[in-house]
Amino acid sequence: MDFAKGHGTGNDFVIVPDLADERPLAAADVAALCDRRLGVGGDGLLRIVPSSEPGAKWFMDYRNADGSIAEMCGNGVRVFARYLLERGLADGPEIPVATRGGVKNVTVVGDELSVAMGPAALGPTSQASVEGFTWPGQAVSMGNPHLVCQLSDAEELEALELFHQPRYDTGVFPDGVNVEFVVGAAPHVRMRVHERGVGETFSCGTGACAVAAVALRRAGAETGTCKVDVPGGTLTVTVTDETIHLAGPAVIVAEGTARTQGVAGPQASA
Repeated sequence: MDFAKGHGTGNDFVIVPDLADERPLAAADVAALCDRRLGVGGDGLLRIVPSSEPGAKWFMDYRNADGSIAEMCGNGVRVFARYLLERGLADGPEIPVATRGGVKNVTVVGDELSVAMGPAALGPTSQASVEGFTWPGQAVSMGNPHLVCQLSDAEELEALELFHQPRYDTGVFPDGVNVEFVVGAAPHVRMRVHERGVGETFSCGTGACAVAAVALRRAGAETGTCKVDVPGGTLTVTVTDETIHLAGPAVIVAEGTARTQGVAGPQASA
């Protein structure tokens, strides 16, 4: 199968164009392709298939690296749009993309891509625990679940072990949760994230939106712009009364073909 590899601030994806929707991928296929040693490697997979949504030609079939289905991915939809642009499958500056979280409109802004993610829905307070330490957090839905935990300083953030899933309240998050740990205050914060079904990633677009919404509210503002530093770079999040705009780089770094080799995973050639 043909594939491409792209990333948004280090949040990387395997892109599989299936323009006639002829090759659905099982969870094991996705996991094999996303394997960093035996496959192409990625935090997730973006399969491009025709959309049935009015006004959107393409649907983003997004999967986590373990093959599980996810509702939405902010960096993923921007990388998806970048691929459509570079392959002549869409024209700018506005690119509607159908997702499991609804149709998202991606806009070309210079060298960056910005996407209207919809509003943040704040839920109850909860908590997350890592290696015996527990922090209070704010539940936020961006079409997918997040728990935003404020830490005291950068040293505390850097010391976190996020290879393993933080402990969380399954009563609040029955389908799992992406957990963001944050330092700083709006209009400029820094975060690390553990994504459900993936592990720690260099960036999380929906997570950055959730973090910015909480940071602005902590600063006494319902709207505004917040820079969010992630390990892979910086995202700009603008919260309005109607939606949240996520802006940042999205690049395609490689293209090739992959052959599935059963349990040994796919072999790739560029």
